[in-house]
Amino acid sequence: MKDKSIIRPQESSTRSNVSRAFTLIELLVVIAVIGILAALLLPALAAGKARAQQATCINNLHQLAVAFQLYVGEHDDQFPGSGSLERYGPRPEDWIWWQQDRDINQSSIARYVGKFTPKLFTCPLDKAAISLQSQGFLLKDPYRYSFTLTSYDLSNGVNLGMSLLVTKDDEVYPFKGTWIKSPSIKIMMIEEDRKTINDGRWHPKDLVASRHSQGRGDVTFADGHVEKVTPKFSLNPTNSNPTF
Repeated sequence: MKDKSIIRPQESSTRSNVSRAFTLIELLVVIAVIGILAALLLPALAAGKARAQQATCINNLHQLAVAFQLYVGEHDDQFPGSGSLERYGPRPEDWIWWQQDRDINQSSIARYVGKFTPKLFTCPLDKAAISLQSQGFLLKDPYRYSFTLTSYDLSNGVNLGMSLLVTKDDEVYPFKGTWIKSPSIKIMMIEEDRKTINDGRWHPKDLVASRHSQGRGDVTFADGHVEKVTPKFSLNPTNSNPTF
């Protein structure tokens, strides 16, 4: 007679290995929670990336400011050329050789920057400039960078600054660093808006970019420090005219 109290091993194993699977509702809840967490984290990650990119933009402008100081120190206190599209350029003295038939690595400022790279002339958030840099020959030869140098026109035969100006008749009008009044409040270089930027030369009628936080753009002052300013700030000649 068989002993009914003995439990077969196979039957016991089957019962102990029974597991509970997710239901469809539970799975949807998990997906929803993950979606909510992602929605909360993505803006923070994007903001962090934007801050890092602005830090790079500020660092680029600071390096250029140091390069300008070194250049002026070696050239009898005179600024380099404006990088003008037509009116005063192109010239060998241009601070940036931006035209597509010129080697940007030969820019006047380039030799004063350690481990120079053309990216130094670009804000990482200037997507238009970055896109243009990836393209080859373009008929209209647009300005493919982000930064421009303060350069006023001649007034009664006087260069109001800050760049060297050379007329079509090869008349040379230098501008010296010691001629700048209140250098700590005078814009030297500016992150110019894509709506107005067309060469390496900036005049207050042109706009400062507003691609950074609070609709601001980065500028370098003549004493070398960098700040974020609004477009209205750049439109005031008191903030940029070196002779005021």
